[in-house]
Amino acid sequence: MKLQLAEIFGEHMVFQQHKEIPVWGRSAADDEILIELGEDRVCVNTENGFWKAVLPPREPGTGITMKVASKVTGEVLQFTDIAVGEVWLAGGQSNMEFIMKYDVDAEEMKSTEDDHDLRFFCFPQTPFLGYLEKEPIPEQGFWRRWEGPSNKIMFSAVGAYMARILRKELGIPVGIIGCNWGGTPASAWTSMEDLKNNEKLSPVLEEYENNCRQIDWRKYIETSELPVPVPDENQKAFMDRFMMGEDMTEFFKNMENLPKPDISVWGTYPIAPRSATRPSGLYEMMLKRVAPYALKGFLWYQGEDDDARNWADFYDESMKTMIQSWRRLWAEELPFFQVELAPFRGVGITGAKKYAEMRHRQHKVSEELADVHDICILDAGEEFNIHPRHKRLVGERLGRSVMKHVYGEAKYIGDCPSFSSVRRGEDCIELTFDHAEGLHICGDLHQELFLSAGERPLEYEAEVTGEHLVLKGNFRNEPEIQIRYCEDNYCVAKLFNSEGDPVYGFTCNV
Repeated sequence: MKLQLAEIFGEHMVFQQHKEIPVWGRSAADDEILIELGEDRVCVNTENGFWKAVLPPREPGTGITMKVASKVTGEVLQFTDIAVGEVWLAGGQSNMEFIMKYDVDAEEMKSTEDDHDLRFFCFPQTPFLGYLEKEPIPEQGFWRRWEGPSNKIMFSAVGAYMARILRKELGIPVGIIGCNWGGTPASAWTSMEDLKNNEKLSPVLEEYENNCRQIDWRKYIETSELPVPVPDENQKAFMDRFMMGEDMTEFFKNMENLPKPDISVWGTYPIAPRSATRPSGLYEMMLKRVAPYALKGFLWYQGEDDDARNWADFYDESMKTMIQSWRRLWAEELPFFQVELAPFRGVGITGAKKYAEMRHRQHKVSEELADVHDICILDAGEEFNIHPRHKRLVGERLGRSVMKHVYGEAKYIGDCPSFSSVRRGEDCIELTFDHAEGLHICGDLHQELFLSAGERPLEYEAEVTGEHLVLKGNFRNEPEIQIRYCEDNYCVAKLFNSEGDPVYGFTCNV
């Protein structure tokens, strides 16, 4: 067997500062592997063809070379231009995968100054064992630097915008590892043991087991072994239109008339044994191939698929289980930053179902797990585009929150405002919010904030006093009033703090 390193290692990679640096791979039996990183040297032996070394922590730096040598085969692998700085893993589905090419500010970003210390690795999308070996993905699986338009447009847009904030504030190298796949549920990224240990997630496993019982196994295996068709120019053009947010309403309406997918053959949407959506599939095939690469923390943007599968009512359990699963895999309580679902309506079978509920479940996770932080993007949605193109809002908001909560940068509010309490007088209602410095109204608040007594809407006038929203009206004869703000699948934020962060959607009674 030849000397090999795990897929994550390569030219231009970034190692995490101030932490031990794991390096691992494969080689011949009874081999002795020498690893040199700069002036550091470690020697390890293979066990059953596998080896793993741990190098000492390093200070930030660039221009480092790593050599890995096999005593048995005589091979020497060398990697140059290695940096040491901050490393973040960006997980989720298509809105995290969403490359800079499709961003509304893509042209501006392509012309930005090259930055060789901002780097990105997109882990190859691998649904089952052996797939990557027979289906190489030329645009994934290596470290890119922020240089030249052809590289810049291939960065995760959210990851790049977040990393640029860190580069500006910290002044050291930053690496983003993309580990994501569009149209996949949280359960695909969670260990099977953790899924089985949470009874509230039983619908996920029950659906999978039911699908498995329907499969024609011979036909299924034969079909899944066929080469993945290379998309033609029309398919590529369609994907560009879809990702660029063109009106696809008629197309998706027509999808309702298409036959349902045949579960017995290869497909990505049904949860089947070789599909990307199966429970724990991407945890095994992708995430575990990244671990235990030293990280600072996790970024996450997902949820659309769980909504589509009618799993909104237990999404908080899905996310808590997944986060704990990741932390166990890295054996470290790493900080976790999640992006809430953007407003979206959609049409037909692709339309949003319970996005408001999903957002509440996401926020609940951040309240119940330590060092989990929630990013509200009620101002970044598009009514009929599930891939909103204004990713600068998302990434920079993530960056500010990370700077506050991880690096202690006090100049940032770093949190989106959230409803805290309500107080009622005869002719006014006063709402108080946390993290609401510089609270202000942008646009017509009446389009998103509704007052009602039973089924009857109530009129009001609004003004902001400090961190309070004051609603004035004739309320004295109403026994109870309900207040709802941004609680629909599609909505447009109207309340912001001074940092431009939107207030979370909420409902309260007073």
